[in-house]
Amino acid sequence: MPADQGAVERLHAALEAIPRLRELAYRSPQRVVGSRDFQEWREDTASALAGAFGPDSIQVKSFASIQYAPVNFYFGASDEEFRQMYFRGLEFAGARIEAMIDELGEPPMGSDEASGP
Repeated sequence: MPADQGAVERLHAALEAIPRLRELAYRSPQRVVGSRDFQEWREDTASALAGAFGPDSIQVKSFASIQYAPVNFYFGASDEEFRQMYFRGLEFAGARIEAMIDELGEPPMGSDEASGP
């Protein structure tokens, strides 16, 4: 499948944003999923996936199904429980994004293949 280069660049940017998104959880773990930064990241990533694979693709649906907050969030989850679930969600999202970039046939950033001869 030929990759939409703009979508691939946006997916790489989504990966690069994950460490910054992790930091947000240390400031306000119970509010991070509703934060503007997180919501923009999630929407931009979903849009990039839709551009690369199509809006109804399994890749878009898979990304949309990732959980970032505990199921019992509204029933008294502690900050630490919330933070750990959020971190697991980001870790899973990062792995899925990497796999999807791979699926598009793009070499990983920083690899010998990406930098050329």
